Amino acid sequence: MSNCELYVKGAAVWLPHPDLVWVCGLLDTDFTTTPATLAVIMHDGERREIVVKKVEELPPLRNPDILIGENDLTTLSYLHEPAVLYNLQMRFCTKTTIYTYCGIVLVAINPYEECPIYGPETITAYRGQSMGDLDPHIFAVAEEAYTKMERESRDQSIIVSGESGAGKTVSAKYAMRYFASVGGSTDETQVEKKILASNPIMEAIGNAKTTRNDNSSRFGKYIELDFNSNFSIVGANMRTYLLEKSRVVFQASGERNYHIFYQMCSSADDPRLAGLKLDHQDNFSYLNKGDSATIAGVDDAADFQETCRALNVLGMKDTSLRSVFTVLAAILHLGNVKLDETSADSCQIPVDDPALPIACSLLKVSEEELRQWLCHRKIVSGGETFIKPLPVEQATFYRDALAKHTYAQVFNWIVKQINKCFTTTIKTFRFIGVLDIYGFETFESNSFEQFCINYANEKLQQQFNQHVFKLEQEEYVREQIEWEFINFYDNQPCINLIEAKLGILDLLDEECKMPRGSDQSWVEKLYCKCQKSEHFSKPRLSCTSFIIKHFADDVTYESSGFLEKNRDNVSEDHIHTLKRSRIPLVNEMFSDIQKKSDSKIKILPGGSSKSGSKNKSTKQSVGFQFHNSLALLMQTLNSTTPHYVRCIKPNDSKEAFTFDPKRAIQQLRACGVLETVRISAAGYPSRWTYLEFFARYRVLCRSADIRRADMRLTCQKIIDNIINDDDKFKFGRTKIFFRAGLVAYMEKLRSDRLKACGVMIQKHFRGYLHRNRYLRIRTATLLLQRFTRGYVARRLVHNIRRTAAALVLQCHVRGWLQRVWYNRLRYVITRIQACARGCWARERYREARRERAAVVLQKNLRRYIAVQRYRRIMRGILAVQGRVRCFLARKQLKKLKIEAKSVEHQKKLNLGLENKIISMQQKISELKLVIQSSNKVADEAANLKLQLIEMKSMEGELKTSNGKIGDLLLQIAKLEELIELERDEKMDALSEKDKADKDNREMVEQLNSQNKLITEQLTEVTQQANKKEGEGEELLKRRFVAEKEQLLLEHDQEKAAYQKLLADNHKLENKNELLEVELSRYRGNSSSLTHKRTASSLSNASGYSDATTDIVNDNDLNSIVTEDDIGYGSVRSRGSEHSESGQSSSRQHLDSIEWGNSNNNSPAHVHHRHTPPSVAVTAGTPDSSHAK
Repeated sequence: MSNCELYVKGAAVWLPHPDLVWVCGLLDTDFTTTPATLAVIMHDGERREIVVKKVEELPPLRNPDILIGENDLTTLSYLHEPAVLYNLQMRFCTKTTIYTYCGIVLVAINPYEECPIYGPETITAYRGQSMGDLDPHIFAVAEEAYTKMERESRDQSIIVSGESGAGKTVSAKYAMRYFASVGGSTDETQVEKKILASNPIMEAIGNAKTTRNDNSSRFGKYIELDFNSNFSIVGANMRTYLLEKSRVVFQASGERNYHIFYQMCSSADDPRLAGLKLDHQDNFSYLNKGDSATIAGVDDAADFQETCRALNVLGMKDTSLRSVFTVLAAILHLGNVKLDETSADSCQIPVDDPALPIACSLLKVSEEELRQWLCHRKIVSGGETFIKPLPVEQATFYRDALAKHTYAQVFNWIVKQINKCFTTTIKTFRFIGVLDIYGFETFESNSFEQFCINYANEKLQQQFNQHVFKLEQEEYVREQIEWEFINFYDNQPCINLIEAKLGILDLLDEECKMPRGSDQSWVEKLYCKCQKSEHFSKPRLSCTSFIIKHFADDVTYESSGFLEKNRDNVSEDHIHTLKRSRIPLVNEMFSDIQKKSDSKIKILPGGSSKSGSKNKSTKQSVGFQFHNSLALLMQTLNSTTPHYVRCIKPNDSKEAFTFDPKRAIQQLRACGVLETVRISAAGYPSRWTYLEFFARYRVLCRSADIRRADMRLTCQKIIDNIINDDDKFKFGRTKIFFRAGLVAYMEKLRSDRLKACGVMIQKHFRGYLHRNRYLRIRTATLLLQRFTRGYVARRLVHNIRRTAAALVLQCHVRGWLQRVWYNRLRYVITRIQACARGCWARERYREARRERAAVVLQKNLRRYIAVQRYRRIMRGILAVQGRVRCFLARKQLKKLKIEAKSVEHQKKLNLGLENKIISMQQKISELKLVIQSSNKVADEAANLKLQLIEMKSMEGELKTSNGKIGDLLLQIAKLEELIELERDEKMDALSEKDKADKDNREMVEQLNSQNKLITEQLTEVTQQANKKEGEGEELLKRRFVAEKEQLLLEHDQEKAAYQKLLADNHKLENKNELLEVELSRYRGNSSSLTHKRTASSLSNASGYSDATTDIVNDNDLNSIVTEDDIGYGSVRSRGSEHSESGQSSSRQHLDSIEWGNSNNNSPAHVHHRHTPPSVAVTAGTPDSSHAK
């Protein structure tokens, strides 16, 4: 059955909604074919109509109620966006369930409150369970990874991704808690406790409050849990990525600095913080910029105690803790140092500034030296050293850079110490990696940190696409499995835009190398080089920002600060000052900077030019280092078996169990959950090599089916015995592919088979024990049964004899009683039948006479009604035909008029020819004038000839005038040629005019003939229309008369039926009176009957049984006469059955009724409408009705 057949009235469908994304409604009409308009009744009673032009535009169908709330999205009957969204919403809001499977992906929705589902009993419940056996949970994913590591001996990884505030850090923390519980060892180091203790430490120094999340991770973290050959945790290793150092010195509105600073300020009275001069957080410049110092429901002082306990668990000494807290407090005091401007290019620190002495005393450095280098810098040029003062803005920048770099060194040192605690000398066999990295971010102002975060998410999204989509399809192609390729979103172009040659990172590094490079020049290069990419665009109203189209959303980045953050500038003078600190921790942290060849710190002027050039050649930018570390992370993830956890942020207001469909669907579309639903349901996620499958499931086959030389044939026989559906599996070149859930089914069969083998052994042994016991009991039982059965048999024979004697007595007594009752009842019934049949015969006679009269009346009345109806219909038909024909005639006339108008158009065209003729005539007249002028010239030439003759007499003048005469002769020749040319043109114009006049006359004659022909056709059409109109009116009249006659006939029939009903009513009243008289007379004659009789052959048609009856009383008689008589001698009419030929009804004639016939086999039935039922009783013989 196709899906189109499911669109019937009452079917539930999904329609788009601007706020709820999708809303459900019920179809109010059936869908047949396209195009169509479907009416939908919404849940609020609103009726909406949607136009469906093609089948693809049909609204999605809603899943049945039994499937709503399923824990795996791939099990839904209809797999589409509204079904996934509604299923997640129902589980989250109605069932308060935050986890849902989506094939191989676990979808986790942040509840924004603590849930009691992570205790030790929950860990125990999920241990050893396959994924899908219990409800979805982060523990189920962790158990799946741990089990695969045990079974397949391959490294695993859990990738937790999602937006900021979606709950990634919590999910990763619970996954590690599960591994620490199930992989705990008895070793004294207790690595699992140290791993759990690292979570509060990293949250304190690496998490902060943002506008989207109160505990947002501001760094990336990848933890590898190392296991030995017994799969117990023996060690761990932590990698961090891109700490957001700018948060140390600046926070946006509504945000906080890192938690550790507020924990220290809240616990200023703690002995471990004595002497650090800590105060309320609002008194520190680095902590009060966000105007959000507290978090609802969070106790910073209690968190500080937990952080200290965690540091002690990791084995950190009190002196080291004191040094860490001292450096962190010094950073806060350093932010309070005031820089006063003395001139445009210089500044100074006030002598009475209290913050600088405190910071120097805590760091144990020289106050004078730090005071100088906070306001000055050293420049080395040509072997000479210069001290240059700094303006206030630049000095503030270098002070903040020192604070950021110091905090980063503390962060890295703590991570290094944690890794030292995790280090083990035991050989690592396998590992499970847990990736907790920042989610996709977009704020009102996005800078370099958000760019790197979103770049990392692009790489992770590509890895997810490759694993779930690309690698799946490539695996099927390699194994020659039939598979339908799926088009999915590939974000490689966006990654190429960022990391390719002449990409954003490449151009950023190039600009950082320029002596005068700036953010503005860099962004202009981006406009020039990256404009061709479809993922890059320039904002309309800004020249300092750019837009990148990421997989989740379009993000606008502000270029200000990109270069400085990519360089990560720190003054060399500040570094040298801190290196001379008397605190071992500070000295250690800043002494390791120049030992790292790949350090991301750029050391500003100081030292020789040779060393400076060396540092420049080995220096790497922040973006380049992040790119390399991200590539290493991708390489590590690709070498493991990944498990995905997609975290969803349900709302932006952080309300508990509140679901915003619009925000949720954006994340579902971005993280590929919808595509995962489709490919998980259509693909083959489970796969085994033939040897692995045979080794695992050999117990499911017989020894005769094993072919050692052909493992594929052996595996095929195993599968044929347990799976009947060929679509559930596919055989590849080296592997077997299974649909989702099939491996769990085979595991169940394997477990059942092994259990059956154990039961078989137990069965035979227990059978031997019970068989011996049974033989002993059987011998004793047979002896007891033999004596018992003899006693019981003797008692049974005695009872049988007594029962047989009692039955003989009872049958004789009951026979006598039944005969007496039957004779009495037979007498009463025959008397009633005699009276009733006489009354019915007389009534049938009267009814037959009335019906014959009614038939005659009905026939005449119905004929009259039919004639009248026919005439009325004919008149209407003729009128309609007349109107229609008039309309058609007018339409034809209008068409002919239009054609006539086209003749006028031809005349207009001829008007153009007439204009042309007039213009040609004007030209001829002009030529005539030219000819006249040429004639004048000819006359002048003749006169000149006469003068020439006269001048011949003058010989002297002739000699002087020879030249003039030659010129005149030449002019005369030219004029004669011109006259000849004008004469030819005039003749051509005259011939053209004659030809145009001739064509005009022919066209006029042709148009006249066409006009005449059209007039004749119009006349003929008008005559035909009038003729047809007359014929139509005549036909309408005939039809009207026929319908009128038919109506009259029907009226007569209805009137006759009404008359018959009146007659039936009158007949029933008379019959009732007669029955009452007969009944009263019978009561008077039968009052002396008191003995019982046995009933004769009574008719059972009325529902009475042949059981024994008592004496017949008055109530019994009343009940008898109210039943329908369908037995012996009953007469019913078949009322008002008329034949189609119009003759009288086919009822029986009065002469054919056998009034005295009492034969039960041939009754004459007559049906009565609204006649109360009566009893029909048949007597034993014809004469029994007269017996007394």
